[in-house]
Amino acid sequence: MVQRIKSASILVVDDDLGVRESLKMILKDKYFVSAASSIDEAKDSLKIIEPELIFLDIKISKANGLDFLKQMHSCNSAIQVIMITAFPSSQTAITAFRSGAFDYIIKPFEPSEIHTIVERALQHRTESSEKDRLVFNLRRAVHKNIFSTMESFLLAIDAKDSYTAGHSKRVSLLFGLVAKELGMGEVQIVKLRHGAFLHDIGKIGVRDDILTKAGHLTEGEFFLVKQHTEIGYNILEPINFLKESLPIVRSHHEWYNGEGYPDGLKGAEIPHEVAIFSIIDAYDALTTDRHYRKKYSNETAFNMITERIGTQFMPALTEKVLSIIKKYCETLHPGGLN
Repeated sequence: MVQRIKSASILVVDDDLGVRESLKMILKDKYFVSAASSIDEAKDSLKIIEPELIFLDIKISKANGLDFLKQMHSCNSAIQVIMITAFPSSQTAITAFRSGAFDYIIKPFEPSEIHTIVERALQHRTESSEKDRLVFNLRRAVHKNIFSTMESFLLAIDAKDSYTAGHSKRVSLLFGLVAKELGMGEVQIVKLRHGAFLHDIGKIGVRDDILTKAGHLTEGEFFLVKQHTEIGYNILEPINFLKESLPIVRSHHEWYNGEGYPDGLKGAEIPHEVAIFSIIDAYDALTTDRHYRKKYSNETAFNMITERIGTQFMPALTEKVLSIIKKYCETLHPGGLN
């Protein structure tokens, strides 16, 4: 575990004196801790010193801590905010995450819990700064040399999660084979393969502990994972060369019945190339090992995808794509495309 510098600053914002003093006692040996009993006091404190982390009560002195969280996040997203609540609910958690919170704690709390969550939050702050620099450098490099940067993008994704290493390259290859069989032109295929290759680039903005979690994700964690489509889109959108590839990056998790994300597209609203790619993406995901499960056989994967026709996948098109996948996966690698 990374040892934190004692001068790291933490601000506790809570109208309960007991909570403020308790957190100060727990954290004072390792961190510089200040406190505020209201939102106005917190704002005054922030004019003097910028903390690395804030503990913020959801309901404080007739104010809504979530509103202050939104203001904080829009002004300075680098400050990690941990919400404090005595009445937890899944909706509260989702709202807090959506507003920019790193996590939340439930009153009453244990000292060990506080130290653990502070370490995680400060570590995330460091990692986020590193990721911001990575995104900036990647975007600058793309403008200089798009082709040489493609490999850098892929390595950045694979380095996040060894279980999905090679996924982007495989689905890009298979998309090209399927698209050709479906009659697409070579120039269009090349452009769309870039989108397939980079479809998960937004995962560099998702916390590592969530991407590599072995168990089921909480609603809040899944909300953060879903943001990778929009993060990827925002990274690549300024690059003119990739304009035709962007729908795959943004919309590859849209569902035929409208229950996908991020935009809830439905039926014909989903671009044709995206509908094709989503089948290929699902096939490769099902036939490779993941942190939370072992890979499925080709036959099982085909059956699972077929069962989702009309809900997740487009009717008629799905059967055509699956027939092409069967043809190539059996030729290239029995049990999965590699």
